[in-house]
Formats: sequence, C-alpha cells, structure tokens
Amino acid sequence: MYPNNSDPQQPGQPQQPAQQPQPQPGWGQQNAYPQQQPYIQPQGQDSTRSTRQQQPWQPQPQFQTPPTAQPQFQQQPQQSMAPISQMSRTPIGKLHKGPSALLFNDWMQRHWKLVLLVVIGLIILGVTIFQIVYPSGRLLPGTQIDGVSVGGMRKDDAAKKLNELYGTAKLNIFFGKNEAAFQSPQLKEVGISVLNEERLAAMEYPFYFRIIPGSYLWVNSVMKTGSLEYAYDKQQIQSYTQSKVGEDCTVPAQDATLKLVDSQLQVVPSVPGGVCEITKFQEKLAEVRPEAGKQNDVRIDSVETPAKVDEDKARELADVLNTRMKNPMPLSLGNDSQSVPGRVVLSWLDFKSDVPPEDIDNSGKDTAKLVYEINKGRMSSYINSGIAAKVIKQPGVTKISTTDFKETARTNGADGTQLDIDKIIISVSNYINAKADQAVAVTHPVGPTFSYTRSYTPTSVGFNAMLAQFANDNPGTYGLAFTELSGVKYPRSAAFNTEARIPSAGVESLYLGYAALMGLSDGTLREADKIAGTRVVSTCLDDMIMKNDDACRLGFYTHFGFATTTARGKELGLKNTVFADKGGVTSAGDLHGVMTKLYASQIAKAQNGQSLLITARRSQLSEGIPAGVQTGQIANFVGENNTVHNNTAIVYSAKGTYVLTVVSDGSSWEKVVELTKKIQALKLVKIPDNAR
Repeated sequence: MYPNNSDPQQPGQPQQPAQQPQPQPGWGQQNAYPQQQPYIQPQGQDSTRSTRQQQPWQPQPQFQTPPTAQPQFQQQPQQSMAPISQMSRTPIGKLHKGPSALLFNDWMQRHWKLVLLVVIGLIILGVTIFQIVYPSGRLLPGTQIDGVSVGGMRKDDAAKKLNELYGTAKLNIFFGKNEAAFQSPQLKEVGISVLNEERLAAMEYPFYFRIIPGSYLWVNSVMKTGSLEYAYDKQQIQSYTQSKVGEDCTVPAQDATLKLVDSQLQVVPSVPGGVCEITKFQEKLAEVRPEAGKQNDVRIDSVETPAKVDEDKARELADVLNTRMKNPMPLSLGNDSQSVPGRVVLSWLDFKSDVPPEDIDNSGKDTAKLVYEINKGRMSSYINSGIAAKVIKQPGVTKISTTDFKETARTNGADGTQLDIDKIIISVSNYINAKADQAVAVTHPVGPTFSYTRSYTPTSVGFNAMLAQFANDNPGTYGLAFTELSGVKYPRSAAFNTEARIPSAGVESLYLGYAALMGLSDGTLREADKIAGTRVVSTCLDDMIMKNDDACRLGFYTHFGFATTTARGKELGLKNTVFADKGGVTSAGDLHGVMTKLYASQIAKAQNGQSLLITARRSQLSEGIPAGVQTGQIANFVGENNTVHNNTAIVYSAKGTYVLTVVSDGSSWEKVVELTKKIQALKLVKIPDNAR
C-alpha cells in the first residue's frame, strides 16, 4: 500500500502541530487568498534531497470588478511526506490483484475445511467407481500368487504364466534309501503339468467388497484361491522312465571316487543302485502333487544293489596318493630340473573304477578297485605353459628351389626337438607309483620345415608340375586338369588326380543340361513342363546353369530319374560320376572331358549343345576361376557346399582359349583363384620354339 498521509498513526509519519482555522477574506480585499505556508522539511529527511526552500506565496493583484459570490473553502494544513525508507512495503504482485482474487482468498480461508471434505469425497467416489467397473476377468493390482506377481493380468494369461513356471520346477527322484537324488528333471520333462485356470477363476471380487472404498488394496488378503489341478502325460512318463532306467528299471550304482580339495584328495561317497518295477515307477510319477515353495520329491521303492567300489577302497587310494605327492615332484629337463607342486600333479588325475569282468575266471579273487589315469590335456597345458620353453628347440627351415619337377638348389635347416607327451605321461606315472625318483620331460627330434621357390617352364611339363605341386603344397584333396583349345601351335595340357571322386555339390548341372537338350530332342521333355514350381524347362535350364539353382537341378533329376540320367552320363563317357538327388560324386576327368567335347561340338551337335556354353557364358557366379581371370569371357559351371569347391570353365582370351577344371574337398575359393592366376601368368610366358 502507498503511505496514507492523512493517517497520523502511520509509521514514519511525522507529527505536525494542529493549526487554527484562519478567517477568509472577502473578494476584493487584500490577501484574498490565504498566505502560503512556508515549506517545512520533515524530520529525518535527507537535506540533500532538496537544496531549495519554497518561497512564500505572493498575493495576487486585486480584481477590478467584484466577482460573484463564491463558496468559501477552509485551507487544509499541508502534510509533509515521510521518508521513502520509512514507507511500508507491499509486494508488487499484490498491487495487480483484482477484487475477485481477494474475495476468493478470503473465502478459502473461511471455508477450507469444506473444500478438503469435498476433495476427499471426490477421491473416495473415484476409487469406488474404479472398483465397481474393474473387469472381473482381470486380477486386482498387486496380486501375488505363489510368490509370482500377476497383478492387473487377465486371468487366463496369469494362469498360462503360472503353468509355465510350474513346468520348470524340479522334481527330485530318489531310489530306495538313497539320500542323493537319482535325477532332478523339470516337471514338464517328466510329463507332469500343474494347471491354474480353475484356481484363478475362483478368485472373484464380490460387489459388497467393490462398494467399500479402497478395498482393492486389501481384499486379496481375504480372497481364497481355488485348488491346483494336475495333468499327467502317460506317454511322456513312459518315455522318460524307459530312457533313464530301461525296461528292466535298473538304476546303476555309483562307485566311490576322489576329488581334489585344495591340495588333498578327498573321498566322494558311493551311491547304491537298485532294481525297481517300471510300472510302479510310472505310477509314482503319476501321483506327484507339486506345490509352490516346497521341495518336490518322489521316492521309488527298489531292491538295493551296492556299489562295486566303496568308500574304504577309495580312501585307500587317496592315502597313497596324498602321501606320495605331499612333496613336489622333481622333473628332469635334460641338464636342468624343476619341481612341480604335488597339488598340480594331483590335478592331472582322473579316476575310474576297475571292475573285473564277470565272464572270466576270477580264481585269484580280484576285486573292484579305484584307479587313476593322467589327463593328457591338463598335463600338456601345464607343461607347455612354462616348462616346454626350457627343453624344446624350434626346427630350422630347409629352402628348396625347383624348376618344374627338378630341384635346382637347397639350403638345409637344422633339426629341432619337441616334447614327447605320451612318454612324459609314462614317466609321471612311474614317479607317482614310486617306481622312479623323478619324472623326465622326454623329448624327440623333429625335422626342419620346408620352404619352396617354384618356377615353371611354359610347357606341358611345366603345367603338370604346377598342378601337382599346387595340390601337394595346399590342404585338401584335389583333382585338376588344364587343356589349351586354341591360340597356340602346339596346345599344352596337364592333369593331376583326375580320377578322384569328389562330391558333385551342384556341378552336375553340366550333365543335366545335356540330358535336358536330349530330352527336348526325343520328346521325353517338353518346353511347357514344370520343372521347379511354376518354372518351365527354359527358365529352369537358365537358372540351373547361371545361378546354380538347386531346386531346378533337383527338378530335372526327378523328371528324368536315376536310370535315364545314368544312361545320358554313359553317352557323355562319364567314368567316375554317380548320380543321386543328393550326395552324387564326379571327377575332374569327367567334367574336363565333357567341356572339351562341347567346345569342339563333338556331343549334342544336332541338339545345339553349344547353347549350354552360351548360357554358361552369362553365368552370374563370380567366385573361383572367374575371379582369377582378368580379361576375356568365361563359360562357367560351379558346385559347392561347406567343404567342396568345384569349378570347370572355358576361358576365352586374346592369348587363346583353354579349359580349366578344379574339383576339391577341404579347400576354398581363394585357392581356386590362386591356381587360376598361376595358370594365367604361365600362359603369358613366351613359348620356346620347340615347346610342347
């Protein structure tokens, strides 16, 4: 609020002496207006705020004509303003509030209890309406059943969730008096199902609870669920019992054994076996009533059969080994030695029961016993991690230079030494059995590795050497063939392992294409025939050759059948090819021969056999030979699976046309490319005049 100058009690307002009213002069008299009072500076006001004093009022000159009568006003005493620092402060925001806001604030201050009651009432009404309209097919928020949160879920969804969780619960199956479970399968594996549909359907939210405000928060504590229902798959129960104990319901005993704990071997107790009646076993499983929050067990009556190796026999071996290996084992490393901690040696041991066969004469009354054997992998891992470096010697490299099949230079590398793990195992066993005072890191010599520098003459001999040495220097099984068809006076050729049978893996498309041409010629195949789905002969022939389409390949084979396809193969002169819908085989010699004859129009000339090569030149398959040829066109046939990479192709180039065939098992397309580039490079070498 602004200061009220008329209120003498307002803080900061200086007190002024009361002034007596002065008589008012009449009009036309001197001093018609009252004399102006001099300005008096308020107490406490900074004198620097104004440096000038107000001058006394000067009377006005007298009017010449008397005015009409005017009302007389009493002069009010002038009030001085309080200093700004003493004025009351009112928040600026409140200066803009209108009368409505003030009235509302005042009303709220006087009726807040009523407002609170109305709000609480609306909340109660909203909660009650929510409870009344809440779907009966859903569980209330916050619902938990058997420790599983299913609040807000549809009852059928919640039942499905609970059924699945019960299906994963474990069932411990005990035989006889054994304290250790024979098996602990999941309920669903045994064929036992727990059903919750009816149980949840019984959980109703009655109307008399719905109209109680807030009852949804606690009504679950008084609602009762229905009972669990169980279902048993007799066929699955039968399958499970027979797979675990067989038709004779025999549970084998588990012999006592040893395990390493810290640095000592300790006994693992034996578990007796038993013989039961299979039907009673199945009946027991069909009586199981699983419950949540409890361990679900079933015990099968059986006639107990004791273990062959009991705890005493296992303890006897443990005492011997623990005593022997309480000190480190000396290990001889040639001119040096190293100690291996006893606990490390014990960690290499596996244990098994040695039981005399029942069908032999046991007049010596040999009994079952527990024996050990050294785990080769664990021992090798330890020795190779540190000891091996002290005794092994890496072999050198023998460098060999060759021209064709002839060795032209050699530099021999030194022999090396490697650990003989099998003999080290025998040595360690002798030490454990107290037959030796130390174990020996036995070694054996190994020869040097070989590095070849190959060179080849541009002759048939050179190409043959290239194929043979390529197959020997690279992993996998190969069949290789190379023949020049044009561009040279004396065509060169080479072959390696051409009779080896390799899975066809799709390259038999070449043979099936020939069979299709012959079938169209003799009428056993019509263009409109559907070979694969809706694809007719011409479409499938293109897809089989250009895309290596397996469906079309199988469609042609199915159409012709084994007998007809085999007969067509004989017409082609195939010797090492066997047809089949899957798993057929072929050879580099068979493929290479057909490609060579097709190029020379020696087969299917009247049936336009050249059309197969024309189609193959449009092949969309770019791996293998096509990737190794830099220029020219290629008529390409391909077959492959996980390990097989087959490729036969006619390469048309400026340096002449040739056919190259590669069949391989255990190789890769990269190796096929590598060989192709070698062939290409050797063809660029100038041919001597007398070269053949």
